[in-house]
Amino acid sequence: MNLQRYLLCWLIPLLLAGTAWGIAVAYAQDAPPITVSYASVHYTFGQQATFELGASAPTTITAAYLYLQPQGTERVEVQPVPIEPGPTIHARYVHDLHLSPFPPFSQVSWWWEVRDAAGHSLLTEPASLSYIDNRFSWHTTAEGPVSIHTVVDDPVLARAALDTARNSMESIAQQLDAPLPEQVNIYIYPSQEDIRAALEMAGREWVGGQARPELGVILVSIPNGHNALLRMERDIPHELTHLLIYQIVGPEGYLSVPAWLNEGLATVNELQPDPLLEVTLEDARSRGRLIPLSELCVPFPADPETALLSYAESTSLVRYIQRRYGNGGIRALLEAYADGAGCEGGVLQALGVSLRQLELAWHADMMGLGRWLTWVSENRAWLALWAISILTVLPMAVGLLRGRTSSEASSR
Repeated sequence: MNLQRYLLCWLIPLLLAGTAWGIAVAYAQDAPPITVSYASVHYTFGQQATFELGASAPTTITAAYLYLQPQGTERVEVQPVPIEPGPTIHARYVHDLHLSPFPPFSQVSWWWEVRDAAGHSLLTEPASLSYIDNRFSWHTTAEGPVSIHTVVDDPVLARAALDTARNSMESIAQQLDAPLPEQVNIYIYPSQEDIRAALEMAGREWVGGQARPELGVILVSIPNGHNALLRMERDIPHELTHLLIYQIVGPEGYLSVPAWLNEGLATVNELQPDPLLEVTLEDARSRGRLIPLSELCVPFPADPETALLSYAESTSLVRYIQRRYGNGGIRALLEAYADGAGCEGGVLQALGVSLRQLELAWHADMMGLGRWLTWVSENRAWLALWAISILTVLPMAVGLLRGRTSSEASSR
């Protein structure tokens, strides 16, 4: 009995020590060789973004890399960040947004890689930077997939914009048979100067407003005044149309959609049409200065007068196609361009006419000859048979007439 107690007094401490040693070894094996204490980012819109990292390791940390991937691109930018090697490091990288701007109002994924002298490597979990214009404090009103962001805290303005966006989007989607976007963010600037500065600071060309379909983002300028509703009923449906076209044709197909169809559809869907377009179109038509349709396949020029006429012609042409071929014709065009057809190839595939034939028919329609040409087109088979019958009977009639003339001459 005393011997058993003696053995237990020795064995129990040994077992406890062995267990503690095993736990310590397991803990040492499970402990990560590199740990990150903090990772952060802050930025000033259009100027610079600063990324910072703190990390430590049992051995010397030798390298740190920052990875950046803007939304809408598969390209990942890798930046080696200089550090002072040691068991604890602080890494700091300043990204110059003048030289290499992020897409405005996009999400930018970023993460770090840290390496040590023992050959260990640690990748942090990707984080997301919402790159919005933080020169302003934005007020958000959201319902369903639509979020309205305004600089001024005005519930009346925000609600009017939200209703305009939701109603327009549903109507246009039904017209085009397009799926609704999962999310739409509409940023309303208080002036053209503000939105111009934002686009230029982000390395974008100023075009009055902008839709980024791949991001689900729309930027418009609507001053908060008595014309605010008129402006939003024109600009918001216009830009939403671009997003819905993108929903149909996808990222690759969107590059193939000709400007006359893209901008023409957007302008047709404006709830408050611009009367200047009709005046501009009629003036150019009467003076024989219409832009050839083949030149409207590419993005419109920056020259204000030429751009205005380009919009006017595209709007008129899209209206003609809707009357002549219906919404099915528009959808057929979009599907042809979604398949990668060229400007003329898409028209031929969807409407069965060449680009030049479409242009001539549209011009005739503007001059009031559209119904007659439509009747001729719809009855061309019967007209061809009638022409053949005339050509068949005509020689017989001429022969009979000649015979009668000869008989009359002989009798005399």
